[in-house]
Amino acid sequence: MIAAYQPGAPLGSHVEKIWYCDGHLEGDRTRQVLLPDGRFQLVISLAEGPINALIDSMGDGGGMAPALLIGIRSRFNIMDTAKLRAGMGVVFRPGGVHGFLGTLTDAFHNENVSLDLIWGSMVRSLRDRLRTTNDPAEKFRVLEVALLDHFNARFELNSAVRYALQEFASRPESIRVRELAHGAGLSRRRFSQLFREQIGVPPKLYCRLQRFQNSLKLIASGNSVDWAQLALAAGYCDQAHLANEFHDFSGLSPSAYLASPSPSGSFFHRFS
Repeated sequence: MIAAYQPGAPLGSHVEKIWYCDGHLEGDRTRQVLLPDGRFQLVISLAEGPINALIDSMGDGGGMAPALLIGIRSRFNIMDTAKLRAGMGVVFRPGGVHGFLGTLTDAFHNENVSLDLIWGSMVRSLRDRLRTTNDPAEKFRVLEVALLDHFNARFELNSAVRYALQEFASRPESIRVRELAHGAGLSRRRFSQLFREQIGVPPKLYCRLQRFQNSLKLIASGNSVDWAQLALAAGYCDQAHLANEFHDFSGLSPSAYLASPSPSGSFFHRFS
């Protein structure tokens, strides 16, 4: 069973979706490549033992625990779906996790951190409640209440950071960090510091991730691919620029990605 829930206000402006999965996923390929998408995610195992389905591509940052906060990735990871049992998770909107942490979000870049190190002993009782509740709707309600309990409005995003996110979303193919800093009325250094601390990565890297995601959407459009035209449409200087960036984030060339049996993006983000 796979289900997803989109919370309303006030949580909905920070959380894109909450998902629930009961039982491992069947398929011919048990290992799936998870591509970076510029989002924080939270995963809670509802089975015995820690989450052990995630494999870090660099061999670090892949700590195992019954509940994990997964920071923004700038490299691909691998999921062994044969090890995925019952679980729940949260996909945060860009910048949405800041109000739940009370600390600098860039400390979590490329890291999987045990949730009890952030929220303390209540994580165990939350997980127990989620495991003993059979109704998926009640599971969503319990997790939503826990998120609201940990949200602190004092950690709302700086107006300059909100402005930058809007600009990145509207035109990822042409935005420049210096232009954003000027539009926000800040020095480039101060703007970059605020963005990194509240979003989790520097603005230039975030822009690269958005451009990469833009290229994935164009590839998935179903049209025949002209790589030179796609590179320009996605905001790259040329086809070589696309190929280099694509390999950095996915470990594959664009053509190898397209030829793979089941190209995948962020696994948890695809629950719908």
